[in-house]
Amino acid sequence: MRSTILALALVLPLPAQSPMFRGDAIHAGVSTAPSQPLKGQIAWSFEAMRWELYQSLENMDGGNVWPTTPAVVDSRIYLCAGPFFYALDQAGKQIYRKQLGGRSLASPAVVGGIAYLPTEEGLLYALNAQDGRILWTCAIGGSSWLKQLDNWDVYHSSPAVSGGLVYVGSGDGRIYAIDAISGKQKWHFQTGHVVRATPAVAQGRVFCGSFDGKVYALDAASGRKLWELNTTTKGMPWHSVQGSCAVVDDVVYVGSRSGFLYAIEAATGQLRWQESHEGSWVPSSPAVRDGQAYVGQSDGNQIVAVDAKGKRLWVHKTPSETFASPTLAGEVLYVGCNDNYNLKGKGSLCALDIKTGKALWTLELPSSVWSSPVVAGDTVYVCDANGKLFAVR
Repeated sequence: MRSTILALALVLPLPAQSPMFRGDAIHAGVSTAPSQPLKGQIAWSFEAMRWELYQSLENMDGGNVWPTTPAVVDSRIYLCAGPFFYALDQAGKQIYRKQLGGRSLASPAVVGGIAYLPTEEGLLYALNAQDGRILWTCAIGGSSWLKQLDNWDVYHSSPAVSGGLVYVGSGDGRIYAIDAISGKQKWHFQTGHVVRATPAVAQGRVFCGSFDGKVYALDAASGRKLWELNTTTKGMPWHSVQGSCAVVDDVVYVGSRSGFLYAIEAATGQLRWQESHEGSWVPSSPAVRDGQAYVGQSDGNQIVAVDAKGKRLWVHKTPSETFASPTLAGEVLYVGCNDNYNLKGKGSLCALDIKTGKALWTLELPSSVWSSPVVAGDTVYVCDANGKLFAVR
C-alpha cells in the first residue's frame, strides 16, 4: 500500500507545495503557488533553535548550525535545525520534534508520507512524516568526511526522490541511490571529492556536481556514468561545484566556484555557454523558467538574469552575499542574502520583479539567510542563522 502511495505522489502535481529542495526533482526552483502581491511582512516566526547555545560547539569543531531550507507538504512545514527534525502547522505551531543522531545542513524531502534527511553522522534517515517515527536508516558515508571543509562549506546534499529511489550526495564523495521504501542501497557512484550538491533527476538521468569541480550525468537506474564536464578554470584557484543543477528543456544549468554559470546539453554533456561572474563564486542553484536563468553570487553581491544564450538581461545589486538559491513564483523572484563575513550581521529577503530586476521590497532579518526561500500558497518561508523560521506574506 505504501509503495502505491509513493508512486502516486511522484506523478501527481503538487500545487502550492514544495516537497523537496528546489521544489521537485529537476530543481528548477519554480513554485506552482499562485503569485500573490505579498507585502514583505512577517506573519509569524518559529524558534527552532537558539544559535547562541550552539556557538561554542561551532567554534570547537568548525561545523555550522542553523535551520535548513524547509519542505512544505499537505499544510505542514518540515525543517531541520541542528540535530532536531521539526514538523509545524501552517500557523507555526510545533506538531512534533524528533532528535536525530547528528546535525544536518540539508533540506528534507517529504514524499508519500515519508520524510528523508541525511545527517553528519553519515546516515540517511527515513521518518514517518505524520509522527516523526524512524522507519529506517541507511549508511551514506562516515562522519569524518562530513566535517566542514572551509568557512563557506555551508550545505549538505539534500535528498531528491524520483521513481521510487532516493538520490543523495555524501561527504565520502559518493552519489547514492537508495530504495525509498526499504532503505536498501541500489548503487553508488564515486566522485573525486565531497558532494554537497543535491542530485537533480530528469529523463532517466541523475545530474550532480562535486567539490572536485566536475558535473556528472549518471544513468538513474544503474549509476553508470554517461558524461562529465570539468569546470576547472585556468587562473582560478577554486572550482568546486557547490550548488545544484537545474534541468529544464534538455539543458543543465549549474554554477561553480570557478566563477561561471554553465548551460550544458543534458544528453551529451556538451557545453552550450558559460556566463562569467568576474571571479565571484556562483554557489547558489539557479532558478530557470522559459529559457531564462536567475542565480546569485558570493562576493559580487548580485543576482543575475540571463537569457537562453547566456546573455545578461539584468543585474540586481543585493544587500550582501547570496549563497541561498532564488525561488521564482509568478513574476517575482525571492532571494535570501547573508553577511558571511560577520556572524552577527543582518540578513535579508528580497522580492524582485523578474522583468526589470528591480526590488519590489526588501525585508531585513535579524541574521544571515543561508537557507533558500520556499514559496507555498500565499507565504514565503525562510530561515535565518539565529535559528528562526519566518513566514512572510
